[in-house]
Amino acid sequence: MIKFLTKKFIIWAVVLIAAGGAISYYAFGKKPALNLITVARGDISEQVIVTGNTKAVQDISLAFQTSGRISAVRVSVGDKVVSGEALAELDSSQLQGQLAQARANVDAAQAKLDSLRKGTRPEDIQITETAIAKSRQDLANDYNDVVAVLDDAYAKSTDAIQNQITALFTNTDGINPQLTFAVTDSQIQINAQSGRVLAGNELNAWKNELTVLNSAVNPGQGTLDTAMKNGAAHLTAILNFLNTLMNTLTGSPSLNATTLTSYKTSVATAESEVSGATTNVNSAAQAIASQKIAVKQEQDQLTLQLAGSTPEDIRAQQATVAQAQANVTVVQAQIDQVVIYSPINGTVTQEDAKVGQIASPNTTLISVISTDNLEIDANVPEVDIGKIAVGNLVSITLDAFPGETFTGRVIKIDPAETVVNGVVDFKVTVDFDKADLRIKSGLTTNLQIETKKKTGVLVVPEAAILQTDSGTFVKKYENGTANQVAVVLGIRDQNGNVEIVSGVNEGDNLVNIGLKAQ
Repeated sequence: MIKFLTKKFIIWAVVLIAAGGAISYYAFGKKPALNLITVARGDISEQVIVTGNTKAVQDISLAFQTSGRISAVRVSVGDKVVSGEALAELDSSQLQGQLAQARANVDAAQAKLDSLRKGTRPEDIQITETAIAKSRQDLANDYNDVVAVLDDAYAKSTDAIQNQITALFTNTDGINPQLTFAVTDSQIQINAQSGRVLAGNELNAWKNELTVLNSAVNPGQGTLDTAMKNGAAHLTAILNFLNTLMNTLTGSPSLNATTLTSYKTSVATAESEVSGATTNVNSAAQAIASQKIAVKQEQDQLTLQLAGSTPEDIRAQQATVAQAQANVTVVQAQIDQVVIYSPINGTVTQEDAKVGQIASPNTTLISVISTDNLEIDANVPEVDIGKIAVGNLVSITLDAFPGETFTGRVIKIDPAETVVNGVVDFKVTVDFDKADLRIKSGLTTNLQIETKKKTGVLVVPEAAILQTDSGTFVKKYENGTANQVAVVLGIRDQNGNVEIVSGVNEGDNLVNIGLKAQ
């Protein structure tokens, strides 16, 4: 018992002595030294840090402006190209013929003008009358071929729809034809099946038109013109359906390789038949149109010859020459449209053109990106976008080039937001100050956008700032006392420093609080 009491007494004695020592130290000893920060002037910059990706300044998608069969493809993906280089072209043989005819018309019109200026002789009048008679007979002969051309086009189209692609459908001639294979995209399947119905309707309508045309004893030129126009429209509708059907085969994973190849061959054969028929009908129409022009020009020449050459007549013929020359320009422009040219120096990134393929207008086949300069796209959160302005300096690092820093400037800020997963961002575009051929499109970049920079201002570490519900303060230490002083802050940098706009002066000592009060 005595031993227990003694031990308890010793413990309490130690506690009392320690407490007394502490009281004595704080009551009579020195207070612990404070960690002070001196207010000094310096430079500070505010930055927004985001990530982005490099992209080509120019990324151009190229397509033919007109439809036709591709006759040449001159580049592949990865090839370097220069501005004005021909990349692909369509078959222009028909247009070349039209160009030759247009140039011949210019020569003819010019010859008439020269004749007017020289004066008309009876022999010239006789020659012109003979030429008119021949041209009219040639025009009549062209019209005589129209029915045969249309019948042949209808027969080829009928074979294409009712024979070549029969294996691809069930209930072929019914109101609800069905594909004989599965397609992953239901809309493509619907388009193909409804297209088969429309193609059948086109053939039926065309057959009725040809029946009426063939039964006519002597159909007039106007009737034949209408028949050719209608035939061309039927061919276009049928060819569009066949193109859709070919696309349907591409989206059918259920077909084995042998069947798929057989089906594609059948559709390609059908396309070839209809394309050939289209060419024949268009050629017949063009021949008639050209011959009409020839008849009119020769008749105009005869009228001028009979009337005699007046200043007004000469001016009219000059206008005819100009019109013929304009027609040459139009045909030449059409020839230019059958070639895809690169508008820039760059690299080919897409090449979907294939020789023999039927190209559709404005369908992208080739893409080219510029390689001599790149820029960066980055998404900036809405909380920071108000700080950024065009012209802000940007420090750039790339994961592909560790240890290197590049510089640039903000050149564009999208006015509209970009929402990704419910988060609102704004796209900012940054341009490199200096091009570097090592940098490729698609590289990840780390951007430090300098939104504000101030020099010679009061700067302290954020550890000296005390934020409470009452405001922002520092503890100013002077004369051995730390007093709480309200301050107004300016910008902050990424290194933990802050600008003090007012509340303290240069050289003041502040207590390093080291925490942020809530």
